[in-house]
Amino acid sequence: MSSQTHIIVPSCDAYSDAWTPFFQLLFRYWPDCPYPIHLVSINETFDDPRVHNTSLGKDRGWASNLRHVLDELNCQSIIYLQEDYFLKSPMDTARLESVISYAQEIGAGYVRLAGAPNPDLPHENPFGLGEISRHAEYRCSLQAAWWSAETLLKLLVDGETGWDMELIGSGRSAELSEPFLATPVGSPLIDYYADTGILKGKWLPGAIRFCRREGIEVDTSRRGTHAEWPLLLKRLRKTPPVSTVRSWLKGRRPAA
Repeated sequence: MSSQTHIIVPSCDAYSDAWTPFFQLLFRYWPDCPYPIHLVSINETFDDPRVHNTSLGKDRGWASNLRHVLDELNCQSIIYLQEDYFLKSPMDTARLESVISYAQEIGAGYVRLAGAPNPDLPHENPFGLGEISRHAEYRCSLQAAWWSAETLLKLLVDGETGWDMELIGSGRSAELSEPFLATPVGSPLIDYYADTGILKGKWLPGAIRFCRREGIEVDTSRRGTHAEWPLLLKRLRKTPPVSTVRSWLKGRRPAA
């Protein structure tokens, strides 16, 4: 399995400040990871023997960079992770490998391993996966996911960004015959802090607190940090106030 599936972390030099917390938490909560790990950057590298650095030298854009790496690896499938997906609980490697084996057996193209939205169709399987219908929004979500390399290459268009993949690529995926599956929201196979640690180029304050609770200091000198209250007010407009405030207060409590 590990020789067929590789982990790819598409990044860039501007986000190298996220690499230390990302990899510290990845190896802490996934010590038995059986897959080769490839960090994609432009020039900078991460000094760890467990990480294979792929320095492209020239940034050709998200889709073209990823296509280059897939062509170079020539692997059957990948696990897609982004550099600000900070793991927060231990991985169940045996379960993940079983899901990947199942996906390959049925010829699936994609299995979202975390994040939203929920799959919208039933799918008979022993792992609790649902199916994502052909015209569902964010069918190609770039949350943590397993991809058939063949399927991903069909969907990559040179010049497109990750945002384009989620919005336009999701529409293109409706033309493919292979199933797209997903874990239900709240039952991820890869469990990480919130949805992201960096939003619009700035650190989320909750992600910084999370890392500090984990004993990891975050380098905040290279990018700004979002102000707390605007984020809270934005959540208040979307969710019931009491639960939002309780969640926010819980996140501010010091670690025991």
